[in-house]
Amino acid sequence: MSDPILSAEGLTRIFRVRHKERMQDLHAVAGVDLALHAGQTLGIVGESGCGKTTLNRMLLMLDQPSAGTVRFRGRPCNTLDAAGKRAFRRAVQPVFQNPFSSLDPRMRVGRIIAEPLSTIPGLSRAEIDSRVAEVLEAVGLRATDARRFPNEFSGGQRQRIAIARAIASRPEVLMLDEPVSSQDISIRAQILNILKDLQEENGLACVFISHDLATVRFMADEVIVMYLGRPVERGTAEAICTRPAHPYTKALLAAALPPDPDAAPPELPPQGELPSPLDPPQGCPYHTRCPLRMEICASHRPAMLAASHGGVAACHLLEPEAAHVA
Repeated sequence: MSDPILSAEGLTRIFRVRHKERMQDLHAVAGVDLALHAGQTLGIVGESGCGKTTLNRMLLMLDQPSAGTVRFRGRPCNTLDAAGKRAFRRAVQPVFQNPFSSLDPRMRVGRIIAEPLSTIPGLSRAEIDSRVAEVLEAVGLRATDARRFPNEFSGGQRQRIAIARAIASRPEVLMLDEPVSSQDISIRAQILNILKDLQEENGLACVFISHDLATVRFMADEVIVMYLGRPVERGTAEAICTRPAHPYTKALLAAALPPDPDAAPPELPPQGELPSPLDPPQGCPYHTRCPLRMEICASHRPAMLAASHGGVAACHLLEPEAAHVA
């Protein structure tokens, strides 16, 4: 496999916040490693508050990590010069969750899409207009839509415009942060198919962030499951979704819309509320909600161990000496 386009080692983000009349550290992301290769989709999944968006912001160089390193084509991003940062911005493009706030309502669609092209030297006005028309048609809109304003479009159409803007500069990586969570199920399927087609046609690498494992399974090759800022399981999308090793992953699958409405109820439905990241549980962070918890879970944080699906998971149940369920 070729060298990764985008990678991270030990990525950590700590926020200093006031809580109960004193300042405390909030560990939003703790110790994430990842590598993204050309043509690959990496899924990052978890509930709200698990650190997905903070991780995305660090990978986009919109937020500085407290520790760890993000690398672009092997170079640490914090050492990039002005030219290197311009190359990064052109090569790594975001698509955000809310198409109503990510598009400037005062700008016509053509100008919105042309913005990333204005940083590429040597492009004529005619070439920019041609590229705008090309990407609008690539996402299922008309070239003449460039003359309209965002408020003239539906939510699903606006997200297509956001995707068109992201691919206009011919990037290598798309960072997709819950890109379909605000859409109904039929529009969601259309957008996911557009993303799949664009990836195959252009060899794009994607980071796909979602709370929905069913959607991630459709899009991703590899999946990282996060809980309270930490990875708790990783492996191929097919393996994670058919043979999950961590009880939290099983709970996420139980919460996803079942493909068969007549299927048996899930084995491990979600339990309880997500603990505060300002006061995380000792030991395994998931033990306060886990129906399979053992005595050791309350006192010892599990290491990442080999799982039967070929990936890894942080769960004491994978240890050979794991005893009865408490």
